[in-house]
Amino acid sequence: MMKTTRQRLLDYIQIKKVATPADISRALKMSAANARHHLAILISEGAVELVGQRPARTRGRPSLLYGVTRQVLQHNLDGLSNALLQDALTGTPPEKQTDLLRRLAAHISGEHESVQGNLTQRLTHGVNHLNTMNYLARWEARANAPRIVFNHCPYAAILPEHPELCQLDAFLLERLTGLSATQTARLERTPQGLTQCAFLLKG
Repeated sequence: MMKTTRQRLLDYIQIKKVATPADISRALKMSAANARHHLAILISEGAVELVGQRPARTRGRPSLLYGVTRQVLQHNLDGLSNALLQDALTGTPPEKQTDLLRRLAAHISGEHESVQGNLTQRLTHGVNHLNTMNYLARWEARANAPRIVFNHCPYAAILPEHPELCQLDAFLLERLTGLSATQTARLERTPQGLTQCAFLLKG
């Protein structure tokens, strides 16, 4: 059976994790207006939602990023993650929980430890790896220290029960960039109505 345009669009977003209307337009060979039209219908049906934005490469407005909703994904990974963390932390004394989070960060980063090179190379390497895990991350140059911003928190669904996951993210950033990470924003609402987290990095 031939798939409808909206089914093809939904399949594309599921495969890519996140996509802009321009991405969809190019991939499915349709006009940008047509892509936005089908996106609007999928949003109204609860199949797709706005999850973040991609900074413009030049001057101009950032591109909006869309992803499929949890109802479409139909998994219980949040429930499983919550249960596993609860079990691991319950059996771990408070003074040992930091070590546990560091070990988890090492497992998550895999072989992607901090690369050798200048600061820009290390930050770019770290952001690129984070984005393979759907953080929608970017780094910004600041006068006192660089900042990494997450436009999507992969743990948002279980963060209220496990705020220690923010510390896990800090350890992950330290492993990927070789810099000390301090959180400065947690699921902070942006003027566009989105949420973001931010970390300052220092040597």
